[in-house]
Amino acid sequence: MSRQGRPWSLPLEDRVLLVVAYWRTNLTLRQLAPLFGVSKSAAARIVRCTGPLLALKARRWFRRGTVLIVDGTLVPTRDRTIAQLKLPLDVGHLETGT
Repeated sequence: MSRQGRPWSLPLEDRVLLVVAYWRTNLTLRQLAPLFGVSKSAAARIVRCTGPLLALKARRWFRRGTVLIVDGTLVPTRDRTIAQLKLPLDVGHLETGT
């Protein structure tokens, strides 16, 4: 299978490593791209084109609108802005009543 157009900016070994790092870690493409010296767009293109070649099983297609739950997604677990509003309880202040 020959690919026409501009050659990859990374050798095959680094493209495979980028895909595996993306799958294995919780790093975003924006975080991974500088580690490999490529842009976020190039990293996304590498994952999109190289990833399926590494998959053990072909991707299953779902109907439009199907909701999937995927392990390893980045889900915010705590809203830091709300946590900052709740000041720590000053027990000494309550005991003295001042």
